[in-house]
Amino acid sequence: MKLSTVFYTLGFASIALSASQFLTSESADKERNGLFIGHWPPTLFLLGEIAEDRERQSSLQSS
Repeated sequence: MKLSTVFYTLGFASIALSASQFLTSESADKERNGLFIGHWPPTLFLLGEIAEDRERQSSLQSS
């Protein structure tokens, strides 16, 4: 499995986790956790993009 795929999958999973934490929160603590987790996707998507660029670059160099 490619590293970029892992980062993209984690990004989408963190969106789902954030939404579930925020929407099903019964306390302010869980709501804050949902907001905290909601900050992860942009970083994970950016890391996925960087990994994808490096994978593409290494495949071009090997051919």
